[in-house]
Amino acid sequence: MFQHFIWSKLLIDLPSSCFSNHITMKLFLSLLCMTPFLFACKSTHFTPKTYKGDQLVAGSSGGVTGMMKEYVLLDNGQLFLSKGIKGEWKPLKSLKKSQTKEIFNKAEELGLGTLRFNHPGNMTYYFILKRPPRSNETKWGESGILPPEGIPAFYHYLISLF
Repeated sequence: MFQHFIWSKLLIDLPSSCFSNHITMKLFLSLLCMTPFLFACKSTHFTPKTYKGDQLVAGSSGGVTGMMKEYVLLDNGQLFLSKGIKGEWKPLKSLKKSQTKEIFNKAEELGLGTLRFNHPGNMTYYFILKRPPRSNETKWGESGILPPEGIPAFYHYLISLF
Protein backbone atom coordinates (compact mmCIF):
# COMPACT_ATOMS: atom_id res chain seq x y z
CA MET A 1 0.00 0.00 0.00
CA PHE A 2 2.77 2.40 0.99
CA GLN A 3 4.73 1.47 -2.13
CA HIS A 4 1.68 2.27 -4.29
CA PHE A 5 1.43 5.69 -2.62
CA ILE A 6 5.07 6.47 -3.42
CA TRP A 7 4.68 5.50 -7.09
CA SER A 8 1.45 7.46 -7.54
CA LYS A 9 2.99 10.51 -5.81
CA LEU A 10 5.99 10.22 -8.12
CA LEU A 11 3.78 10.16 -11.21
CA ILE A 12 1.69 13.11 -10.03
CA ASP A 13 4.75 15.25 -9.26
CA LEU A 14 6.42 14.66 -12.62
CA PRO A 15 5.95 17.57 -14.99
CA SER A 16 4.21 16.72 -18.25
CA SER A 17 7.21 18.07 -20.15
CA CYS A 18 9.16 14.98 -19.04
CA PHE A 19 7.18 12.97 -21.54
CA SER A 20 7.59 14.63 -24.91
CA ASN A 21 5.62 11.95 -26.66
CA HIS A 22 3.29 9.05 -26.04
CA ILE A 23 6.00 6.39 -26.59
CA THR A 24 8.24 7.89 -23.91
CA MET A 25 5.36 7.82 -21.46
CA LYS A 26 4.62 4.14 -22.25
CA LEU A 27 8.28 3.22 -21.85
CA PHE A 28 8.50 5.02 -18.53
CA LEU A 29 5.36 3.35 -17.19
CA SER A 30 6.55 -0.07 -18.37
CA LEU A 31 9.87 0.35 -16.57
CA LEU A 32 8.10 1.65 -13.50
CA CYS A 33 5.83 -1.42 -13.38
CA MET A 34 8.79 -3.82 -13.76
CA THR A 35 10.84 -2.30 -10.92
CA PRO A 36 9.23 -4.33 -8.09
CA PHE A 37 9.96 -7.56 -9.98
CA LEU A 38 13.65 -6.68 -10.26
CA PHE A 39 13.92 -6.30 -6.50
CA ALA A 40 11.93 -9.46 -5.84
CA CYS A 41 14.35 -11.72 -7.77
CA LYS A 42 16.79 -13.54 -5.54
CA SER A 43 19.22 -16.34 -6.23
CA THR A 44 18.48 -19.61 -4.51
CA HIS A 45 20.29 -20.06 -1.22
CA PHE A 46 20.50 -23.25 0.73
CA THR A 47 21.72 -24.36 4.14
CA PRO A 48 23.99 -27.35 4.72
CA LYS A 49 20.94 -29.21 6.07
CA THR A 50 18.86 -28.70 2.93
CA TYR A 51 21.55 -28.83 0.24
CA LYS A 52 21.64 -32.00 -1.86
CA GLY A 53 24.98 -31.38 -3.62
CA ASP A 54 28.59 -31.87 -2.53
CA GLN A 55 29.80 -30.32 0.71
CA LEU A 56 33.20 -29.92 2.34
CA VAL A 57 33.13 -29.56 6.12
CA ALA A 58 36.17 -28.39 8.10
CA GLY A 59 35.76 -28.44 11.84
CA SER A 60 37.30 -28.58 15.28
CA SER A 61 36.03 -29.77 18.64
CA GLY A 62 37.25 -30.40 22.13
CA GLY A 63 39.77 -28.61 24.22
CA VAL A 64 39.11 -27.30 27.72
CA THR A 65 35.75 -25.78 26.80
CA GLY A 66 34.61 -28.59 24.51
CA MET A 67 33.77 -25.97 21.89
CA MET A 68 32.66 -27.21 18.49
CA LYS A 69 33.08 -25.15 15.33
CA GLU A 70 32.24 -26.23 11.79
CA TYR A 71 32.79 -24.46 8.51
CA VAL A 72 30.97 -25.71 5.43
CA LEU A 73 31.58 -25.01 1.76
CA LEU A 74 28.81 -26.06 -0.61
CA ASP A 75 29.77 -26.87 -4.20
CA ASN A 76 27.70 -23.85 -5.30
CA GLY A 77 30.21 -21.61 -3.44
CA GLN A 78 28.16 -20.75 -0.34
CA LEU A 79 30.08 -20.68 2.96
CA PHE A 80 28.57 -21.33 6.40
CA LEU A 81 29.70 -21.34 10.02
CA SER A 82 28.22 -23.25 12.95
CA LYS A 83 29.37 -22.87 16.56
CA GLY A 84 28.36 -24.93 19.56
CA ILE A 85 26.03 -27.84 20.02
CA LYS A 86 22.90 -26.18 18.56
CA GLY A 87 24.35 -26.33 15.06
CA GLU A 88 22.59 -23.28 13.66
CA TRP A 89 24.16 -22.34 10.34
CA LYS A 90 25.20 -18.75 9.80
CA PRO A 91 25.66 -17.88 6.12
CA LEU A 92 28.92 -16.09 5.45
CA LYS A 93 29.91 -15.21 1.92
CA SER A 94 30.07 -17.02 -1.40
CA LEU A 95 33.16 -17.99 -3.36
CA LYS A 96 33.55 -17.82 -7.11
CA LYS A 97 32.77 -21.01 -9.02
CA SER A 98 36.39 -21.37 -10.15
CA GLN A 99 37.76 -21.13 -6.60
CA THR A 100 35.12 -23.53 -5.29
CA LYS A 101 36.00 -26.05 -7.98
CA GLU A 102 39.72 -25.76 -7.14
CA ILE A 103 39.00 -26.44 -3.46
CA PHE A 104 36.91 -29.55 -4.16
CA ASN A 105 39.58 -30.78 -6.62
CA LYS A 106 42.26 -30.30 -3.95
CA ALA A 107 40.13 -32.21 -1.43
CA GLU A 108 39.94 -35.12 -3.88
CA GLU A 109 43.66 -34.86 -4.61
CA LEU A 110 44.38 -35.20 -0.87
CA GLY A 111 42.10 -38.25 -0.77
CA LEU A 112 39.47 -36.75 1.54
CA GLY A 113 36.79 -38.74 -0.24
CA THR A 114 38.36 -42.12 0.61
CA LEU A 115 41.10 -41.56 3.21
CA ARG A 116 40.71 -43.68 6.35
CA PHE A 117 42.30 -41.65 9.14
CA ASN A 118 40.50 -41.53 12.48
CA HIS A 119 42.77 -40.27 15.26
CA PRO A 120 40.86 -37.76 17.40
CA GLY A 121 42.54 -36.16 20.38
CA ASN A 122 41.76 -33.75 23.19
CA MET A 123 41.53 -31.09 20.46
CA THR A 124 40.25 -32.72 17.28
CA TYR A 125 40.32 -31.33 13.77
CA TYR A 126 38.40 -32.90 10.95
CA PHE A 127 37.22 -32.85 7.37
CA ILE A 128 34.02 -34.38 6.10
CA LEU A 129 33.69 -34.65 2.35
CA LYS A 130 30.07 -35.28 1.42
CA ARG A 131 29.41 -36.48 -2.11
CA PRO A 132 25.91 -37.91 -1.89
CA PRO A 133 25.24 -40.69 -1.31
CA ARG A 134 28.79 -41.09 0.09
CA SER A 135 30.46 -39.25 2.94
CA ASN A 136 33.95 -39.64 4.40
CA GLU A 137 35.37 -38.22 7.63
CA THR A 138 39.05 -37.61 8.40
CA LYS A 139 40.00 -36.78 12.02
CA TRP A 140 43.31 -35.88 13.61
CA GLY A 141 44.61 -34.49 16.87
CA GLU A 142 45.79 -37.57 18.76
CA SER A 143 49.10 -36.89 20.48
CA GLY A 144 52.07 -38.42 18.68
CA ILE A 145 50.19 -39.27 15.46
CA LEU A 146 50.67 -36.91 12.56
CA PRO A 147 47.94 -36.52 9.94
CA PRO A 148 48.77 -37.30 6.31
CA GLU A 149 50.90 -34.74 4.51
CA GLY A 150 49.03 -31.71 3.22
CA ILE A 151 45.94 -32.19 5.38
CA PRO A 152 46.74 -29.58 8.10
CA ALA A 153 47.89 -27.00 5.52
CA PHE A 154 44.69 -27.50 3.51
CA TYR A 155 42.64 -27.17 6.71
CA HIS A 156 44.29 -23.82 7.58
CA TYR A 157 43.88 -22.59 4.01
CA LEU A 158 40.18 -23.46 4.01
CA ILE A 159 39.59 -21.83 7.41
CA SER A 160 41.32 -18.65 6.20
CA LEU A 161 38.65 -18.26 3.49
CA PHE A 162 35.93 -17.91 6.08
